[in-house]
Amino acid sequence: MIRLHKVALGGTFDTIHSGHIMLLYTAVKHGERVLIGVTSDEFAQSYKSYRVRPFEERVNQLLITLTRELQADRGSVIIEKISDPYGPAISDPSIDGIVVSPETLQRAFEINDIRVKNGLNPLTIVSIPIIKDGYGIKLSSTLIRSRMRNTKQ
Repeated sequence: MIRLHKVALGGTFDTIHSGHIMLLYTAVKHGERVLIGVTSDEFAQSYKSYRVRPFEERVNQLLITLTRELQADRGSVIIEKISDPYGPAISDPSIDGIVVSPETLQRAFEINDIRVKNGLNPLTIVSIPIIKDGYGIKLSSTLIRSRMRNTKQ
């Protein structure tokens, strides 16, 4: 296993599901410190088709997941609000790794291109697999919200 000083990851983290857990678990296991970029409400609404929960609520749920379920040391986790798809990963020289899913792997390559152009070292990329439900459908907050709507009717 690759052990890195500081790894980054990002997302909206609206409805935390198994895919998020895998992403977070991988970051905690690979990094001594974990920097999590959480999208601002405005940025999230610019690309989500549903109304996301408020930033503070998403961050609180994320912290509960990290500390209670993943047993992460709260002191090793940094949460930062992001308003673009790159966050501090393109400018922070202390970050040496990034955890992504296959869907965001291309973004990690873009981040590394920008870092190199800015004179920074490229990040070690750690990619997790896509997590699917029992029917083979990729888990996402959108899928969970639609299923919750359907069961309430």
